[in-house]
Amino acid sequence: MNKIGQFITTVVIGGFAVFLAALIVLPMVRTADAESKEPSTVAQSLSAYPKNLDFAVFIPQDVYGPEWSAVAAVCPGTTEDQLKKGGVETKNLNIDFADGAVPDDVNYMLLVSQTGEFKAEKLPRAKVDLCDGLLQQLKSPEAAKQDFPPLLPFQQGQPLQFMRDTQEYAEKMGKNNPDYVDTDWHLAG
Repeated sequence: MNKIGQFITTVVIGGFAVFLAALIVLPMVRTADAESKEPSTVAQSLSAYPKNLDFAVFIPQDVYGPEWSAVAAVCPGTTEDQLKKGGVETKNLNIDFADGAVPDDVNYMLLVSQTGEFKAEKLPRAKVDLCDGLLQQLKSPEAAKQDFPPLLPFQQGQPLQFMRDTQEYAEKMGKNNPDYVDTDWHLAG
């Protein structure tokens, strides 16, 4: 091999070695900002969803992390006492109870870890509505005879399905539903 060929070979091998070293070292020198970055949420995931798609599916553990084994929606009207009766420790949760209950303009994604820790993500209903379908069911004559809390548990590992607030959805759900909210996303199931 002539001198130019040797030089090119040396540069290519050297560049590859530097690239491999960078791949090994960079994860070890993460900044404090990268370590303290807030984990993903359903609201962030839906806001980043492609605008041309009207249907989204998420498994909560994929969004929040595998340590969160149980998920529920806390709907407007839920009281602190109802959550406590359900075994939820409300002391350190960021749930705002106005007049003793969750206000009409918000709902919460309640997370339970495998160690029994609770965490709540506040979702303005104008962005993500988890509750319009459930609240409509709770106002049915059959449900009115029973004391169901406006709390919607989700089965572990089951995907949550969301639909954009399209004209079709508004016509289907909004006309006879007093709890319908003009929002970006609705929980479909």
